[in-house]
Amino acid sequence: MDVQSIVGDVKSRTDLVVMRGQEVLETGFETLKAVNAIVVDGVQTLVQTQVAAGKELIDLAQASFTKAKTDGFKAVAANPIAYLPEGKTTVVGAYTESLSAVTKTGDQLAKTVKGGYSSISSVIVGKPTVKAKATKATKAAKKTVRKAAKKVAKAAA
Repeated sequence: MDVQSIVGDVKSRTDLVVMRGQEVLETGFETLKAVNAIVVDGVQTLVQTQVAAGKELIDLAQASFTKAKTDGFKAVAANPIAYLPEGKTTVVGAYTESLSAVTKTGDQLAKTVKGGYSSISSVIVGKPTVKAKATKATKAAKKTVRKAAKKVAKAAA
């Protein structure tokens, strides 16, 4: 073997490694963007649920306080349970919605990360990657980001 063939062989192998490395970085970045969009959407849903429940609980507490203030100290002392805010359904509803949002977000994250991992591992091994899945994931991520941006703008207004 001469030096020229060794250099050519090393160069071709290096080019292959560099190309696969770039594909891994691109796929990893797209996966991270999708994961970020899912997390942002999930957190926003969770915050909106909790804020709505908190506002409702404050309104119920204010109504209860107003009722106690109107009826007087003797009436409150005689039957204090009647003046407690009715927030049980609000708290349970917020808990249920929050649990549902966290579960949904976790499922989406697991699916996205698993898909990203399989794409990256197939690139490293050298198997042909399915660009359609990456394109679909990218479109879904962009759609989720647009939804999240609209929700943020709506909440800010």
